Amino acid sequence: MFKGLFTRITSQKPHIYAIIYLLLIPIFALLFCFLPGLEIKYTENSPKIIQSIYFSVVTITTLGYGDITPQNSYAQLLAASEAIFGVVVIGLFLNSLSHNLSLLSQEAEKRKEIHKRYKDEVLKLQGYDRLVQLNIDYYLKYTIPVTTPISDRISDRNSEKVNRDFSFNDMQDLFKTTLKFTDNQFKPAINYYFKSQVELQASVKELICNVNVRYWSDLEELCLNFLRNCKTLDFSEHILNQPNTCLGDKKGSEFDEEMIKNHTGEVKSLKSNAINPYVALFYLIKGNLEFIDKYQAQVSEIVKGSERR
Repeated sequence: MFKGLFTRITSQKPHIYAIIYLLLIPIFALLFCFLPGLEIKYTENSPKIIQSIYFSVVTITTLGYGDITPQNSYAQLLAASEAIFGVVVIGLFLNSLSHNLSLLSQEAEKRKEIHKRYKDEVLKLQGYDRLVQLNIDYYLKYTIPVTTPISDRISDRNSEKVNRDFSFNDMQDLFKTTLKFTDNQFKPAINYYFKSQVELQASVKELICNVNVRYWSDLEELCLNFLRNCKTLDFSEHILNQPNTCLGDKKGSEFDEEMIKNHTGEVKSLKSNAINPYVALFYLIKGNLEFIDKYQAQVSEIVKGSERR
């Protein structure tokens, strides 16, 4: 109990001790002036209450000029008590002030350290973002031949613009060549697309594993949703194997291209239907394009915000 009481007495804010110290002056002044049995030698220059306040001030501050003096043991004891109270309260005030200044200094150092760690994480984010941006460019490069009919690509062969508003029917030539001289002309565009998809996923995963993205919860959630969406809508095994399967006298890939080309109505999965993997691919690409826009905007804002801090 005493330990708790002592802790409460010695752990107040500096202004509490300052108030107590200032309140002791008028309290003891009233005691000096009106408490019966006290004998104090006053001067005759001013009223007794004013002199009592003056005597209380010089006593609590331990100045003791000697122009006003206690004449009996009761007065001496009261004056000594005020002096002790004054020294103790001033000591507590200085201790509390020192403690608070120390806490402020620690908080400043802590904020400085947190700011430094934040800056370091932004630099790490920028480093891993370069890899992500590289794979975004790679991904967008191979999104074009999957979402743009080959006839349109032949008529405008130099076009590198992503068809963001592509329709389901626009994916009809995903098993055709990419028309890029750097690629194998006998390998379907969808093969290159899924390869770029895997590399984009890997770079995003590497970013969230090596950068403390909890500083930016929106970015963390965006990346995790992207990875979750990629896993949920991954029908690559089925789609990539279609050129090796046959349906009657047609390859599976040819049958699927015809099915995509002739599709009408809402783009949605159907029970036990061969179109479902391509519906998943359609929404996968749409989701990825949306992710890329949001990701680039958020990273840009983070970097700009860090420069302002």
